Amino acid sequence: MGSQIPIIDSHIHLFPASALSTLAWQKPDGPLYKQQSLDEFKAATSTGDAVLKGYIFIEADRKSSAAPSSSEDDSGWAEPLAEVEFVRRLATGQPLPGEGHSDSAADAALCLAAVPWAPVPAGPEALERYLARAREAAGEAAWPRVRGFRYLLQDKPSGTALQDGFIESLRLLGRRGFAFDVGVDQHRRGRLQLEEAVEMIDRAHDGVPEAEKVVFVL
Repeated sequence: MGSQIPIIDSHIHLFPASALSTLAWQKPDGPLYKQQSLDEFKAATSTGDAVLKGYIFIEADRKSSAAPSSSEDDSGWAEPLAEVEFVRRLATGQPLPGEGHSDSAADAALCLAAVPWAPVPAGPEALERYLARAREAAGEAAWPRVRGFRYLLQDKPSGTALQDGFIESLRLLGRRGFAFDVGVDQHRRGRLQLEEAVEMIDRAHDGVPEAEKVVFVL
């Protein structure tokens, strides 16, 4: 038997069966239309010499709206915020029945960080409100695990990431110490998505102090 290899999974999607209908990409007849739990993930990584040391939870594209119709209406954020509550249960070892993870400290410690969804196109004012709601959903025990946010660009119209509101939201994330996970799809959308991503990064960093520049994860 060889020496053990410590593994940190830097991009994992977990969701309970109760959330299947809230995932924008899921279809009832699809091969992935089933719960993806921590218990299953642990079982899949328990063979061979690999030793799971932890994972980074990445949002799973729940149904959402980036721009509420008014400052009082955040109904389009309900499912992403429910996902943040799920992250809280993972990170604090407080599962609901059937979610597929235990209440052990060892399971909770495996959640090293989380990258939830955020309404980046809505602009910095809406994003500020969302961050406050996300912090409430995460709770003070799990909020430090939230290290960045994601808004998928791969299926959005060209130019989405270059709008002024989007750029200002990215700058806000940088000031708050959060990273931004860039989700583009050059295979299906072509080179333009990569070119726009480069321009997005340049504009978000332009004139910003080094310590406040948002970190991009590609």
